[in-house]
Amino acid sequence: MLQFMKPGVGAILPEDRRAHEEWVEVLMRQDYVIETWHCDLSTGLFTIGDITRNRHSLGDNLCGLLDIIRGYPEDHHKTVLNILEEATSEASSFCFCTTMREDADEDAPLFCVGTSTISSGLSSAGRLQGIFAFTPMD
Repeated sequence: MLQFMKPGVGAILPEDRRAHEEWVEVLMRQDYVIETWHCDLSTGLFTIGDITRNRHSLGDNLCGLLDIIRGYPEDHHKTVLNILEEATSEASSFCFCTTMREDADEDAPLFCVGTSTISSGLSSAGRLQGIFAFTPMD
């Protein structure tokens, strides 16, 4: 598990490419399955990959935030929502850790690392993008 974060905890910084890259590098050095995602803030829709869709038990690769966090422990919802709300108010680098039920007996960590870009024009509200990192399935 990442040394800087435990489940239910997150971090957000003003747009900091160095922090974002360091967080991703730590995950890539571990044995995590990593998949990219993005969210168009003008629609609020997340575009996720097949691994994320399967791990979150979703039926489509387009979904909303509430669809994604539904499988997280309820006491982690506030942390995730606060981080993403703050990330949509100004360009930021963020990460959080939660858990997901992998089988009947075990919760596995799930990490999310991302960045936000905020548009000042009327045509687009901005974008969130990042990675989800999952423990490998046996």
